[in-house]
Amino acid sequence: MARLAMFVDGWNFYWSLVDAGIKPYGWCNFAMLARQQTGLQDATVCVKYFTSEDRPHPEKIGDRQKTIWWRALGYLGCQIIEGEFRSTHVEVEQQIRGDQKKWREKQTDIALASHMIADCNMIESDPDRSGVWLWTPGYDEAVLLSQDSDFVPAVKLLVGAPYRRRLHVLLPPSSETAEASAQRIWKPLSGLNVHVVQLKKVDLAKALLPRVVVDAHGEKVTCHHSWMWREKHESLQRASTPAVKIPGRPQ
Repeated sequence: MARLAMFVDGWNFYWSLVDAGIKPYGWCNFAMLARQQTGLQDATVCVKYFTSEDRPHPEKIGDRQKTIWWRALGYLGCQIIEGEFRSTHVEVEQQIRGDQKKWREKQTDIALASHMIADCNMIESDPDRSGVWLWTPGYDEAVLLSQDSDFVPAVKLLVGAPYRRRLHVLLPPSSETAEASAQRIWKPLSGLNVHVVQLKKVDLAKALLPRVVVDAHGEKVTCHHSWMWREKHESLQRASTPAVKIPGRPQ
């Protein structure tokens, strides 16, 4: 059975969907999305979600971010890895001159890149030989959900020697301008070990979580009302998902 590792750039995913006008589609089953987009329906999926508390909007942290979204992710077995939003005098001055934003997220990008490289290896001590370490692959294929070009150097390391892992780069739906910019950067990297996909709304519709998420102990969390649209996605979810042909992988 194939082992997939999925790395989600949380705020990049969120703001991409906001730009596309489809924020409710972010109520996403990431493991399901990874299986659908890789064509590995029986794969085990380890999801790591990289994010930060919404300090620019503290009222939302307790109202929905931690109490609903993060709980739902935890119920699904996702690991949440936190950075932080910072506001310093120099950075604030720079951003006020630019786009009026006063906060900047820190540590999440480098954390994601670090985990993506580190997790592709499992290094354990040999129980039979003191001082000897054993190396085995940590995952077979990886999935990166982000538009951010800052991850390009890490991607080049991951798919090249000595790691040689296959990577699926899923570009979230966004504005036309942002999508075109992301594709200009990412599409040239497509090759034997890199599969780049521009996701569409229909792709996320097929991987939506149910309105109520239940954990193994029966605890429930309900999607926040501001994320739900009643016109809804049931017909898209019921639509059959075509087989995904991945370039470079035997079918």
